[in-house]
Amino acid sequence: MIPSTDGSNLRIYPGSDGVLSLSGELDVASAPQLRTAAGHKLANGTQRLILDLTDLSFCDSTGLTVFVWAEKAFPAGAVLHRPNPQLRKILHRTQLEQTLVVD
Repeated sequence: MIPSTDGSNLRIYPGSDGVLSLSGELDVASAPQLRTAAGHKLANGTQRLILDLTDLSFCDSTGLTVFVWAEKAFPAGAVLHRPNPQLRKILHRTQLEQTLVVD
């Protein structure tokens, strides 16, 4: 787990093959933490970032911005794996489900 240094409620668990599992809340306070963790994957040659959102309980627009950044930054894009129904609804309403790979 990558510990939070900003007091946020986001926990990031790095996995193999470009996976980052998120738990807690992704918001303005914690988005930089995710971007840093994703940047490390990118610097280590990861082609496609897989964000496991199974345990993510909240995501604001700042978190969505990190998802869009990851889609553009990684050579093979990013995958949002198992977002909860509320996040799926937000992705649908913002039409990001047309830009991002959601499974």
